[in-house]
Formats: sequence, structure tokens, C-alpha cells
Amino acid sequence: MDQERKRELKRQAREFKPQMGVVSFTCEATGDVFFATAKNVPAFLNRTRLQAETGTLRNKKLQELWRAHGEDAISYDVVEDLDYEDGVTDYTDDLDVLLEECLAAHPEASRL
Repeated sequence: MDQERKRELKRQAREFKPQMGVVSFTCEATGDVFFATAKNVPAFLNRTRLQAETGTLRNKKLQELWRAHGEDAISYDVVEDLDYEDGVTDYTDDLDVLLEECLAAHPEASRL
């Protein structure tokens, strides 16, 4: 790989900003809703799907629903997007605030 290509790939890696925000999982069969924060939404969804398939989800209620109704009965949606700001490197607190707002707006929901 030539040096110019290597520099370009490094620049792209530094500038890469994945989607982040609050994700909801809803069991269509029961109406149960779960919220979680994600700094990298696509990676979070992949990880959650893999954990559910292998039976290692931390949230036992969602794991039971997944097992009982299958993947097709569980839908997900990004309910709140968080935009990147210049100079900010840690968005944990901002994501937590968004999560609390979502939970307050949906008292029947729980954390993932």
C-alpha cells in the first residue's frame, strides 16, 4: 500500500462519526418497550442481535421475548439522534439525558 493511500485511510478513520442516540426495541406481540443508548448505533444493533441469538442478552426480559416470539417480533428504532459537536469527545452524559427523557415520556418502558 502506498503512503498516500495509507494517509487517506487514516484521515477517513479520524473523521468517521457513526450515528449515535437512543434506540428503542419493541416486542410487537406484547407491546413491551426497551430503551438503550448507543455511541455507534449500527454496531450496537449488531451486538444486540448477536447476544439475543446466542442467549447472552443482559436484559433477561428482552431475551425471553426474543426466544418466545423470534427476531421478527422485535422491532427497533432510533428514537433520538445526537449530533456531534466540535471539541466534544465524550457524549455519555448527553446520551444519558436523552435516555432519561425517553423513559420519562414512556413510563411503561424499561432500560435495555
